[in-house]
Amino acid sequence: MNPFTLSLFACIFIRFCTANSTISDHALVNLRIEGESSTIFEDYLLTSGHNVTTLSGGNHHCDGTNNHSHPFPGPTATAALDDASKKGDFTWDGTFFPDFDDFLITKIAGIPKQTNTKKFWHLILNYRDASVGGCQLRVKFLDEILFAFSDTNATLRLNGPRVALKGVPIALSVTNGSTGFPVAGASVANKVTGADGFVSVVFPSVGRHSLKAEKAGVIRSNKLVVDVVQEDDEDSE
Repeated sequence: MNPFTLSLFACIFIRFCTANSTISDHALVNLRIEGESSTIFEDYLLTSGHNVTTLSGGNHHCDGTNNHSHPFPGPTATAALDDASKKGDFTWDGTFFPDFDDFLITKIAGIPKQTNTKKFWHLILNYRDASVGGCQLRVKFLDEILFAFSDTNATLRLNGPRVALKGVPIALSVTNGSTGFPVAGASVANKVTGADGFVSVVFPSVGRHSLKAEKAGVIRSNKLVVDVVQEDDEDSE
């Protein structure tokens, strides 16, 4: 790597890795949206605080200064949702409450389709329930933002190797996102986790495989992408 490239990388790294919101007004985050039966969106995106507009709530600022939560503007969870809607080509709606200077998310990608439900849109940051609205909730480099339509805030977290050999078992673990405790009875690739939260999975073909963990009554997990290679391919690298 030449000195110019190294210097450029260092500048970018310092800009986005800082947790000081007064230094950077952008953040690279992972945003995930879990609907009732499937994942609506899951990807990294670069976001910043900005005005957002909804059909029900109108146009309002959404930069962390809402309700005097922070003295300086910066990236927020709801601003990230707004950016994701443009990247993922879906719509969202929210009612604006002047007393809280924030939106209540009411619909994402047409969900819910009916209003007589006990489920609602949860906002979860780094596997912890948000204590403020999404325009007050500041986010930083590599934060994990989750909007989930559910009647529970319990989440699954899927971990495991990112590379596997064809035909060779790998161990995957499923834990409770907030506590880290193992979760038994979760389904991953048509296998079920044991009491220790682990499951053994074998891939019969090479290629890229995307996995999720699911269990009734719990919000489905993050996506785990595993690249499956032949043993000769592994040896040659």
